[in-house]
Amino acid sequence: MMKFNVRTMLLASALLGASGAAAAADLSPGYMGVDVGYRNHYNFDCLSGSPCERNAGASTRVYGGYTLGQGEAFGLKSTRAIEVAAFTGGSVKGAFRDGSGALSPGKGKLSGVSVVVASATQLSDNWAWTTRLGLVAEHGKVNYTAGGSDSTNTLAVTVGTGLSYAIDRNWSLNADWNYLPARMGKAAKSNLNVFSVGAAYHF
Repeated sequence: MMKFNVRTMLLASALLGASGAAAAADLSPGYMGVDVGYRNHYNFDCLSGSPCERNAGASTRVYGGYTLGQGEAFGLKSTRAIEVAAFTGGSVKGAFRDGSGALSPGKGKLSGVSVVVASATQLSDNWAWTTRLGLVAEHGKVNYTAGGSDSTNTLAVTVGTGLSYAIDRNWSLNADWNYLPARMGKAAKSNLNVFSVGAAYHF
């Protein structure tokens, strides 16, 4: 059953209301894009003599958004949008707590969906500084080396930032960092830092 933290939800809702979309000033309001995570770093435990790879394989994020409005931030033109995404966090090898509470070697993978407010502050005609803040619903699964598996569902706050370069009024290239709380099986709460590159199409 999805774990729900009321204080986290209230905090996220307040911050979402205060946040200021990843689009250049003259782009149409709707957009969609794909990111590929080239570095995905977890900080799960390791066991001596067992495989340990805190840097996971490639991750992916597919998203769509709609620009809500524009204003100013630090004297620069800024836009904000609501953005919905589905992602996979890549697989990682490490030590995860099993049903007995002991650390056991295994392979974990994170996936989920997120809803964020995305903001873009125009630095020039082509460059924009982007930020994201919202909620993520995650599914973390572990396959233990000795056999068996376990999974956990979590609701948490996610944040991110990056740079966007508008090639023309439709296409933009993006470089981003996203932070995701992470939990797989009965492992203690951890986090995932994703560094990604991608492209978005504004229609």
